[in-house]
Amino acid sequence: MDDYLGYNKHEYRRTRKLAIIEGSFFNLAFLVTQGFIVTGLALEYGASEMLIAIIGVLPTLAQLVQLAAPLVLKLFKDRKKAMLFSALLGRIPIAFIPVTLALGIRAQSMLLVLLGLIAFGNSLVGTFWASIMGDVIDPATTGKYYGRRNLILSLSTMLITPVYSLILDRYEGSLGFIIVTSMATAFAMITIFLLKMHYAPPVKTFGRGRMFKEVFSNLKFRQYLKFAFVWNFAITISGPFYAYHQLVNLKVSYSYLSILSIVASLTSMLMYVLWGKISDQIGHQSVAEFGILGATCLALMWVFVTPQTAVFLLPVDAIVTGVVWSAINLCLFTMMMGMIRGYSVESYVAVQAFLNGIGALGGSLLGGFIASYLKGKSITIFGMEFFGIQVIFLVGASFRFLSFLLLRRVQTPKIKTVTQVFFNTMSTVGRRMATRPYEFPVLQLRSRKKREEAEPLKLDLPTSMIDLSDIEGIEPEETTDDSDHEERSDS
Repeated sequence: MDDYLGYNKHEYRRTRKLAIIEGSFFNLAFLVTQGFIVTGLALEYGASEMLIAIIGVLPTLAQLVQLAAPLVLKLFKDRKKAMLFSALLGRIPIAFIPVTLALGIRAQSMLLVLLGLIAFGNSLVGTFWASIMGDVIDPATTGKYYGRRNLILSLSTMLITPVYSLILDRYEGSLGFIIVTSMATAFAMITIFLLKMHYAPPVKTFGRGRMFKEVFSNLKFRQYLKFAFVWNFAITISGPFYAYHQLVNLKVSYSYLSILSIVASLTSMLMYVLWGKISDQIGHQSVAEFGILGATCLALMWVFVTPQTAVFLLPVDAIVTGVVWSAINLCLFTMMMGMIRGYSVESYVAVQAFLNGIGALGGSLLGGFIASYLKGKSITIFGMEFFGIQVIFLVGASFRFLSFLLLRRVQTPKIKTVTQVFFNTMSTVGRRMATRPYEFPVLQLRSRKKREEAEPLKLDLPTSMIDLSDIEGIEPEETTDDSDHEERSDS
């Protein structure tokens, strides 16, 4: 049966291996468009705070283009051709970044166009790639395969992050970014070649249909969509400005930021295993709620990250980020997939991605407006310097808490919360530690005074209080004073 389905065919096995290699090289290239590296690149182009906000949410905003995936597939009539076209659209523009820097063309509009093409093209690639991989991976081994692939991808990211950071610290100005983006261009070209080697089984052409009407008619999923919209709005308000605050206000080096990134990645890799086991027992929504509440507290903590407190708050942020965001990334997706099981997955994912993009756009515009207004403002309280841009973190924390409340209204199976599991575990461990010194002596005392099973239990009651008249067939015995005295003496 497996041979008939194709899971054991040579082309399928080769595609699964190529997907791991291609994903690793893609991470090496895509890293220059994420986090503190793209923030530094934007500053090199002279980008404004508003543009930095938009650039930071481009990957989320690019999900809007997934609604066009059926049209692209209909145009090419083949998933592999559609995927390769999207890859060319999303990965060749990386090569223009070092070229424009070398020629001195540093218009922020040019950077926005290039990063926009990269984000939108790669979003389309992800749609077609996921469709192909769904056909070449045995459903019984899907979790095992993606777990191994994500682990290798995380390792590739951790290896290249310090390399990029050291280059940027060693070669200040545009030269460092020219070197880094040139390396990313080479990695991106390799991914196109690897995608071309993928095998795509034939599939019927699909159309968009009436996806919005179908999805919004599901009342339970409609509640989840409200949460998803507010959540993406909340995280994109302040998301692009954490790296900005560290680079511009706190003067943190790229090398130290890479170390913090590695700490967060290692923590996430360890926590993925733990959250996977816990979520299967208490429900994916419970773990997701814990993660979002933790992310809310984390955003609130950044209000107090100043040049005086950064030395110990930044390491705390790296560790807590790994804990809470691993819970969010793992369980929000599995929670959603559990809700749409039995429905048209493509329609539900496309509509949810569309709303994510709208929410991200709104959040980035609000964050950029606030950052532009508060740029350069600061205040000193009790010897600590607070910057105006930190107001964004407070606003973001407020909307994150609102999304937490909306998530609690979503109806999926929940057995316990993570907090209940934690305190129940600690309470159980605490009681056992307190009673353990007395457990063995009690057992020893009981073993010495073990009662015979045949011996009846003595109540030591006076004879006058024993009434056997209610028991049929038994007459109460008349006792003499001597017997009564004898029985009392025995007691």
